[in-house]
Amino acid sequence: MRWLVWFVLAPQAFLLAGLAASFGVPLLDCGALVCMFCALFADVRLLPGLLLGAAVGRAMVDEASIPVQILVIGVPIALLLPMRPLFDRHHWWWQAMAAAMCSIAVPKLAGLGGLWFDQPSASAQLDFANVLFTAIAGPVLLWPLRRLPPLRALTEKLP
Repeated sequence: MRWLVWFVLAPQAFLLAGLAASFGVPLLDCGALVCMFCALFADVRLLPGLLLGAAVGRAMVDEASIPVQILVIGVPIALLLPMRPLFDRHHWWWQAMAAAMCSIAVPKLAGLGGLWFDQPSASAQLDFANVLFTAIAGPVLLWPLRRLPPLRALTEKLP
């Protein structure tokens, strides 16, 4: 059931963020938010399914294909995942730094993927206002989202 809810809600979050941006709300990078959740809080065994759902959602709002989106979202997760034991994941400062790093990496990787695979990405533009907004709003939004379905069922159970 949790996977059904994830695959229904994850793509809709990307569409909702794009709709909010069209109304003038600062763009929250949902790709960076998913990267942050997957790298810091998700159960490691569930990462392939989480990554696939996020890539489908990102492909709905971007011209690049799903395999390119898997790389765009998967590389920041792969870089942050080994750092889990090094810092306190629940401290807001580390979450803000991870969100800022992901919101910089995702557009840069989208641009690189567009060049390598000849699939240009509309989200390859890096805007530092969006990076700042994602770094501030990311940890604030992730706190309640981790406690709601489907993310509550996908979160790693700490001893």
